[in-house]
Amino acid sequence: MDAIDILVMALKEKQVISPLEQDILDTYHTMTKIPFDRASAIQQAFSNNSNHPDMLAKNILVPDTATKSLFVATDQELAYNLYRQLVLLIEKRART
Repeated sequence: MDAIDILVMALKEKQVISPLEQDILDTYHTMTKIPFDRASAIQQAFSNNSNHPDMLAKNILVPDTATKSLFVATDQELAYNLYRQLVLLIEKRART
């Protein structure tokens, strides 16, 4: 179990969660769905970008992040994008 799994478990136990924490949970659940749900992944990525424009700018600056449209990205690129968003959301939560 890694740090992300531990945080997700802790968030699930909270009585009241913030919108940022809900985005963390939603992103985690979308990213870990089996089988991978491409439509949900695209929707979650757009939701995160809309809710956290500061995060979008940081994600674009990461060298390995695909800058192509989410609609033409491979499933692997979409999953990586969600993972990067998840990490940035967790970092943002740690700063608040």
